[in-house]
Amino acid sequence: TLFPIPLAMSCSWDLDMIERSARIAAIEAGADGICWTFSPMVDICKDARWGRVAEGSGEDPYLGAEIARAMVRGYQGDSLLNSDEIMACVKHFALYSAAEAGRDYNRVDMSRNRMFNEYFLPYQAAVEAGASSVMSSFNDINGIPATADRWLLTDLLRGQWGFSGFVV
Repeated sequence: TLFPIPLAMSCSWDLDMIERSARIAAIEAGADGICWTFSPMVDICKDARWGRVAEGSGEDPYLGAEIARAMVRGYQGDSLLNSDEIMACVKHFALYSAAEAGRDYNRVDMSRNRMFNEYFLPYQAAVEAGASSVMSSFNDINGIPATADRWLLTDLLRGQWGFSGFVV
């Protein structure tokens, strides 16, 4: 089944429809033996030059958080024990879309205050909704590769937010 791109779905503000689209995707994927999806992409995009704008929900952290919750619920269902429930993978943790001049795989130089106020809410919402996996971003944050950032992956994600799944 084809659905509108994530950016277009976000424009509807129809969270029930967005959750249903993820539920349908999970049912169809599960029927083919697929048990994991690299979705939802919850990066907040404030620079239209970034090439992956269409994969996310736009620039509003509140809307992004609500959509993240809906998609995780839709994919994972109630237990992840049924063949029509697939594991969600929240991506790209974190700040992948905040790279300078919209360049992929680039650096991000940002205060923690701005991270929490403008970018982190959708990631946190997905974790609170029970996302089972998180994909690390491909950039460096304040000079540290996101894939090796102890504060980001251990102190924040696992410690402060209580994430117990796995990071890919």
